[in-house]
Amino acid sequence: MPKKWIMVLVCAGLLFAACSTSQANTSATQENPALEDVVPPDVVLNVQNQISESLGVAAETIQIEKVEKMDWPNSCLGLPEADEACAEAITPGWLLTFNINGQVYRYRVDETGTVIRQEL
Repeated sequence: MPKKWIMVLVCAGLLFAACSTSQANTSATQENPALEDVVPPDVVLNVQNQISESLGVAAETIQIEKVEKMDWPNSCLGLPEADEACAEAITPGWLLTFNINGQVYRYRVDETGTVIRQEL
């Protein structure tokens, strides 16, 4: 009978130690949220190219000011166009804020850079 209790206590101790380690890793990730806000360069380039074409400005005048990691409510990034069907699924991406010739523009983009929507 005592051997069973020893095994139960050892297992409980191992379980407690494993849970403690997991919590430490989670808090370390939460303490450095800036790592999650890194946008792949090709995504930024896609947005800059679209801005350059739509506004007729040189790419070098497009300065990124702010990056926010977002989970959009649908595949249209929460900004559906008229008569557009959007998949109702959480779509990860970013909200990118640009300064273009002194004016602020905000763009929503999915994580691949293929869906780009300007906030008006």
